[in-house]
Amino acid sequence: MEKKLKQSILTSYLIGAPIGILTIVATIGIPLLLTGEGLLTIAIIGTYRISTIGLVVAFLIALWIGGELAYRNIKSGKSLLLTSFKYSTVVNLIIWTTFCLIVGLTVTEERFLMVIPPIIAFVVCTILTTFSIGLLIAYVIKRINNKPTEFQNSSVINMETE
Repeated sequence: MEKKLKQSILTSYLIGAPIGILTIVATIGIPLLLTGEGLLTIAIIGTYRISTIGLVVAFLIALWIGGELAYRNIKSGKSLLLTSFKYSTVVNLIIWTTFCLIVGLTVTEERFLMVIPPIIAFVVCTILTTFSIGLLIAYVIKRINNKPTEFQNSSVINMETE
């Protein structure tokens, strides 16, 4: 695998994973912090427990795919905003589709109602991450792509010494 592609995927993980995991934990814990009671948090965990585990696993896989996609978009000259939108859409599509599939397979009653929050979350998260985390990741990947490689550096040095 090409060095800049590896760095781009690593960037996706280093920026995306901590923020994403923290967001998941905060989403589960905010009701407890706001109300001082754990009933809503217990309801969220009880209802979406297995789906949340699937979301985290899918998220880690999606960061790899998103990092590779962003690298290829930047390399082909796409704009930062378009790259960020594609990155955010793909990552969120993977995680929320996985979440909804697990809900569909594990919930026996009111499946449709249980899938509405993840669909809303997909739209909201895609919009928010396009203009925040996704844009930051696209920017850093663009910086990685604009760095001359070691071979290019040695060629420049060799040309200057001749």
